[in-house]
Amino acid sequence: MDPISKAIEEAKNNPKLRKKLRIKAALTTVLMIAFLGVIFITVGTFISARQGTFLGMNQLDFLRLRARYGLLMMFLIILHIATNWRIYRKELELLSG
Repeated sequence: MDPISKAIEEAKNNPKLRKKLRIKAALTTVLMIAFLGVIFITVGTFISARQGTFLGMNQLDFLRLRARYGLLMMFLIILHIATNWRIYRKELELLSG
């Protein structure tokens, strides 16, 4: 059994761990949805730059939206790293040694 499956099985019997993993899963899901939004905004920016508009928005509208989304993504990434900090430290140990 891989470590992630083992952690999920442990979480089923441990309410505190289950709550923590649910929060992590929700954060990852929101981050993934926001990433899809960034892809859409980037494509819209390129199309509107060539054609003048895309879905009724010009390039400046997309750039404004992109700036706001950028702030959201930074916030979500910081939260994601903070909630997975211990895992990340262990991964860094693998890289360094």
